[in-house]
Amino acid sequence: MPDMKHLRKQFFVDPKVQGALVGRVILYWMVCIITIGLMILCWRTVTGPVRLFYMHFSDMWFFHGPAILASAVLLPLVVIDIIRLSNRFTGPMLRLRRSMRALAQGEHVEPILFRDEDFWQEFAEEFNTLAARVQGQAPAAEQVPEEQAEQEYEEPVAAGIE
Repeated sequence: MPDMKHLRKQFFVDPKVQGALVGRVILYWMVCIITIGLMILCWRTVTGPVRLFYMHFSDMWFFHGPAILASAVLLPLVVIDIIRLSNRFTGPMLRLRRSMRALAQGEHVEPILFRDEDFWQEFAEEFNTLAARVQGQAPAAEQVPEEQAEQEYEEPVAAGIE
């Protein structure tokens, strides 16, 4: 059972990012429904018996309306899932942004910890290292000589290629 102390209190934390994702999900759902509807209409018009164009709509609604309604019922569940999933990266970025802003203003910043299920755990570790150095609290053992740091990030050269 998850630790109650670390449960999220708010799921919609970054309206700009999460709103764009929700809007995109709804747009894709609408485009999918319209595309499938047009494909079925074209298929029924070409292969079905000859009849007035609008008669196809009533048949389509009779045969395919329940599927459209079922997808409309599932859409809010998908939207909620997208908001919950996006909270796993927008929440950490919000905390990181707040801490970076405080650090830039010269305030003391406590190390940040992301929840276990959050994305980008390494950002918290790297930020905490940076914040400790900026605040002059980095232990000597964690400080890496400049030459060693450069060697760690050099790209390997393929054999025989100069």
